[in-house]
Formats: sequence, structure tokens, C-alpha cells
Amino acid sequence: MTQTSRNSGEFVDITYTVDVVVNKAGYGKFQIRLLILAGLGWIADSCEIFVLSIIGQLLACEWTIYRGQLAIITNAVFAGFAIGSVGLGIIADKFGRKKALGVSALMLFIVGIGNAFVPSFFWMVVCRSIIGIALGGVNQGLTLCTEYCPINKRGKAGFYLCYFWSLGSCIVILLSWVVMEYLNSWRFLIGFISLPCLLVIISYKWYPESARYYLVSGQYERAVETLQKLSNMNGTDLPPGRLFHVKAQEKRGDLKNLLSKEYRITSLLLWYIWFASAFSAYGVFFVSPVIIQNGFLGTSNSSLENSFEDSSQVIPCLKFTSQNFIDLLWTSAAEFPGLLVFTFLAEKCRRKVLVSGSCIISSILLLLLLLRTQKIVILLILFASRGIIISVSQLVYIVTLEAYPTTFRSIGIGCGNFFSKVGGITIPYVAQVLVIENPTAAMGLISGIIFLAGIAAVFLPFETKGARMKEGFLKNEE
Repeated sequence: MTQTSRNSGEFVDITYTVDVVVNKAGYGKFQIRLLILAGLGWIADSCEIFVLSIIGQLLACEWTIYRGQLAIITNAVFAGFAIGSVGLGIIADKFGRKKALGVSALMLFIVGIGNAFVPSFFWMVVCRSIIGIALGGVNQGLTLCTEYCPINKRGKAGFYLCYFWSLGSCIVILLSWVVMEYLNSWRFLIGFISLPCLLVIISYKWYPESARYYLVSGQYERAVETLQKLSNMNGTDLPPGRLFHVKAQEKRGDLKNLLSKEYRITSLLLWYIWFASAFSAYGVFFVSPVIIQNGFLGTSNSSLENSFEDSSQVIPCLKFTSQNFIDLLWTSAAEFPGLLVFTFLAEKCRRKVLVSGSCIISSILLLLLLLRTQKIVILLILFASRGIIISVSQLVYIVTLEAYPTTFRSIGIGCGNFFSKVGGITIPYVAQVLVIENPTAAMGLISGIIFLAGIAAVFLPFETKGARMKEGFLKNEE
């Protein structure tokens, strides 16, 4: 809260900031409802991403699919995601987080349902690329959650939403198991995984817009009204006085701000960490079915080469057994204990230390996947690596949200997602192609890239743990 006197004692103008209101209200009913609403979007995101790891084998039972085409499908999603992250990030900063999320959910549902009826591989690629663009707006749910979160809960609460992503992975595995067991149709599966988007659309009216966005976009009364709803729902009152009026002069959603003098080093380092964490996370994601079906990667790849001799060979129609789905389910469930640990560590450790240490540990675990040993040992290593890497990805989200001000926070997340999807675009050639031909080279590359991310985290210019969220560049918001 700020007090400013005019004409030396005539009166005192008492003001408060968004941070003061949010910290006073605490983490209560308002945030829990928002968490559940935003979580629906993250379940939808998880379902669409997970299906990429098994779509090749499913399509191969109806169409002739070559190994190179499988990488094209994956690349289409990630290329679309990269474009959508930046485009919808700009929309979120200029027109509101809620609008960007609504556009994303509507596109996901319409195109997702349409994807179930595609007649050819070409239209599959077109639909998956549009779905990728739509996925670029799902992260606005996390932006909203973070902007309404009190400082002392921000790190921990940032991980709450990730539980929904992991839940989505488990849901789609169970759904795939049931659909392929009883209906044996990838079309039904594609249609069913679009249903979480319908729930987002139905519940759209209950999503609040960001009070911080209202404030920097000149919608002062709406900002106060939204903060009043927050206070009422959490059983508190607004502080005395008036909300500090931020007169933000810089353009909202301006890409140039990310490379301004104040944020250039932060942006460059964060972009690499986004790329590396996604590259390794998707790498583990895509090699999981290979490990589960073959037992290990190993240094000798004769068993894998028997099935995939060259990049032009047709992918065989390999049906997943019940045991395959069980293994996928419990290794995916590894994300939950990892998230539990990091939920605790997020408020105990400095962000830079946690990101750096986690990346280095991840790099070691990835190399251990090359061991020739009992399958249960490899699955346990896979279990641990997935749990840590998914947590690293979420940590990068949190640090990025805390690092940038409201006027370009969403585009900051959007650009981070852009570089993460560059990692997603390149990883299929490593985790779905090179890993068959040379497992050692593939896993060594993935491990090395995430190790360098750990080094990069050490050089981030400032620590964001416990720091207040800024509204803009200007000194008049201090």
C-alpha cells in the first residue's frame, strides 16, 4: 500500500496495488475455482499431445504410413503450436487472457471433432497443424492462475495446474485402452479426446479476466470490480483507498520488449531452457513406447532394426497389448510423485538452483536409459526421468511468468512456447528415427542438451522467487 501527500498535509491519498489485494485475499475459493477451470484446458492439451506417441501405430492399421510421415504428423502439431503460442500470446496481451483461451478451446473442439473424419493422410496433417495452433492458447490458464496467486504460494500453486496435465495423460491412456479394446477405431479415440475442450467452452462464462490485464489496458473499473469479486469470494475486503492507476505507456504484447536492455539476457537464456526442457521432455515421451514394447534401448539395435530397416519402410500395424497400456499408465503416473516433490521444493529452494539441479539430474537419468539390465530397472529409471523432466518444464513456465511484466507477460510465455515447440519439431527425428538406428547417439544428444540448460539457468540475471509481479516498465507503478 502506498501513501502520497499533497500540499504538505492537506490530505493523504491512500492507494493499493493488485499484489496487495491478492496477498491479502490469500489462496482461497476464487483461486481453487480458477484452478479447476484452467485445469480442463490442460487436460485437453495433454490428451492431444499424448496421442502423438501412439498415432503412428493406430493409423498404420488403416492406412499405409511410412516412418517419415510419422515425423510429419508430429511436426505439424508442434509447428502449429509454435505459431499459435506467439499469435495467441499477442492476443492475450492485447485483448485479454480469457479471449485467447476461448479462441483456443473453440478451435480445439471444432477441428478435433473434424479430425476424426479425415479421409487421408494429407487432411490428417492439416487438422493436426490447426490443433497445434489452438494449443498455443491453453497456457493462458496458467497465466490467469499465476496473476491471481499470492506471492507466498506462487511457486507451489504453479505446480497445481500441472497435476491436471498428468491426469490428462492417464485419462487418454485409459481411454485408448478401452476404445482400442472394444471399438478398435482410432477415429472414435480422436473424437473422444476432444471432449475436454467442450467442457472448457461450456464453463467459459465462469472464467475471470485478469485484473492486471484490465489495469494495464485502461479498464480501471473492471479491474476494481474483478478484485472485489476475488475479495468477496475469499471472505476478505478490499484495502482502504483506491486501486493504484497504472499508466502503462508501452504497447501491450510488443515482441521488442523481450529483447530490451532490461530483459535481453533473461529472454535469451529462458528461450534456450524452454527449448532444452521441451526437447528432453518430448524425447522421453516418444521413446517411452519404444522402451515399453522392446524392454530397453541398449547399445545394440538389431531387434529394433529388424522392424525398421530404413526411413522409407512402412510402419507395421502393431496393436498395443493390455500390458503395454498398463506400463504406459504407471510410467506416466510417475509425473505425480515428481510433481509432489517439486510442489514442496518450489517454495523452499531458489528457482535458479532448482531449475539448474533438476536439468543436470535429468541428463544423467536419460543416459542411464541405455543400460542393458532388467526391464523393471529401466522402467524405474524412465519413471524417475519423466517425473523430474515434467517438473522442469513447469518450473520454466513459473519462472517466465514471474520474470516479465503484465504488458508482455503472455507474449513472453508465447515466445517461450515457440522455442519449446522448436524442440518439439526437431525431437521426432531423434526420439522416433535416430533412436532406432543409434540409441546411444540419440540419448546422448538429448542428455547433453538438457545438461546445458542446467548451466544456462545458473546465469539467469535475477531470482524470481518471492518477487512481486510487475505491471510494466514504468517507475510510476512502484
